[in-house]
Amino acid sequence: MKNFFKLLAATCAIAIAGCSGLGGGFVDPRSTGAADSRSEAGDPGCSARTLVSTGGPFPNDAQTLAVRWTGYANFELVYNGQIILLDAYFDRGAMFPPLGFKAADVKRADVILLGHGHVDHMSDAASVGARTGAVVVGAPVTTEKLATQNSDMKQVRTVTGRGGELLRFKGYTVEPILGRHGEPPHDVVEAFDRALKATTAPATAEQAKERAEIRARGTSDKRVVAEGTIAYLITLDNGFRILFRDSGGIVTDYEKAAMARVGRVDLALVAVSAAFLNTLTVERALEHMRAYRPDVFMPAHHDGPYNDLWRATEPLFQAMKEENPQLVTVSRVYREPVCFNTANNIARGQAPAATMK
Repeated sequence: MKNFFKLLAATCAIAIAGCSGLGGGFVDPRSTGAADSRSEAGDPGCSARTLVSTGGPFPNDAQTLAVRWTGYANFELVYNGQIILLDAYFDRGAMFPPLGFKAADVKRADVILLGHGHVDHMSDAASVGARTGAVVVGAPVTTEKLATQNSDMKQVRTVTGRGGELLRFKGYTVEPILGRHGEPPHDVVEAFDRALKATTAPATAEQAKERAEIRARGTSDKRVVAEGTIAYLITLDNGFRILFRDSGGIVTDYEKAAMARVGRVDLALVAVSAAFLNTLTVERALEHMRAYRPDVFMPAHHDGPYNDLWRATEPLFQAMKEENPQLVTVSRVYREPVCFNTANNIARGQAPAATMK
C-alpha cells in the first residue's frame, strides 16, 4: 500500500494537470505532451459532447477550463460557472455538416466575443445575445451591424483593440487587441473556386435562398480587414491566459506589443489561413505561434461546407512541432471537450517552459 501511494504521488508530480483530488476526472493535454487525452469519463463536464450553454454539465472543479469547438472559429469556454462564447455562427444552413445543436438551443451565456463581423462569425450573435442576456463585444463595424438586428445595445460593448481597453468579468478579464483579417492571394483563391465549381454540385435554389438569408446577418464592410478584426487576450483570475484570433491574417503591431508585455499564453485558439496551400497556411501558423508562444495550440476555421475544402491542420502541426517540439497541438471534433487545470499556468511558472528557436 505504501508503494501504491508513492507511485500515485510520482504520477501526480509528472502530470502538469496535477491530481487535485482523485475525483478530478480528466487528463489535461499538457500532462502527456500529446494532444490525445481520452480519460475524461470521471468528469461529465469534461466528457459530455453537450455544450454547457445548451444544458450540459459544468466541470466538477471551478478551476477547470472546458473548451469545445463548434465549427469555424466558434468555441465555448466554461470556467468557474461562467460561459464565454467565441463568435456566434451556429445555424449555418443545409450545405454544412450539422453541429449537433441550433442557435435556439443556446439558452445560457455570459459573454460573447466576436472576432469580426463577417457572417460566419456573427450571424447568430443578436439572437443568442437577446435570449441569454450575454454581453456582446465587437469592433465598431461589428456592433453597427448588431444595431440593425434588434439587439439590446445596453448589452453591447464596442472596442477598437488599440489599447487601454480592459473588460472585467466575474473570474477573468478580456483585453481586445486589434488584429488583421486574412488576405489570401487572389490567384490561389480563384483557382480553388474554379476547381470547386467544376467538380461539385451547385447550390439548389432553396439552398441559395437560405444562404442569402444567413449572409444578411453579417457584414461585408471593407473596414473588417484593417479595423474590424479583434483578437482577445482572456486572463483568468489565477493567471491562465487564452489568446483567441478568428482570422488567419498577419500579426499586427498591436498584437506584438501585447505579447511583449505578457510574454506567452497558455492556450492559443487561432484560425487557419484561408490560403489553402500548405506552404502558405504553414507560414502564417508559424507566425502566430512565434507571436503568442502558446503551450497549447488549437486550430480554428478549418472546416467548411459539404462541397468546400477543409483546411488541413496536420501540416501546420508538423511544422510548428519541428520548430517547437514541446508545443502541444489539440484538434477535436464538434463539441468534444478539452479540459485544462488552469491552476497550472505560465503566469505562476507552473507550466513547462517551451524552447523557441
